[in-house]
Amino acid sequence: MPRERHSAVNEISPSIKRPLFMLQKSINKPVRVRLKNSEEYRGNMVNVDAYMNVFLEGAVEYNDKGDMVTNYGRVVIRGNNVLFIKLDEALKI
Repeated sequence: MPRERHSAVNEISPSIKRPLFMLQKSINKPVRVRLKNSEEYRGNMVNVDAYMNVFLEGAVEYNDKGDMVTNYGRVVIRGNNVLFIKLDEALKI
């Protein structure tokens, strides 16, 4: 008697959120973007694409100690450099 195979894709719970969907819902909200080199950018995310490239306005760069480095205004962060993105409604920019 053959065993049934279950597809993980078909068994995803509706309560599980997909990362890109969550990012798209957070457009025009403040975020923190930590890069693989420990730099952090904070700003309002104005767009994100399928490659997780992040477009920020009012972007401020912070070093790994949390000190402000510079204020850039608008930046584009390439998705393959991103370590994580924190969606933060209460983030002070």
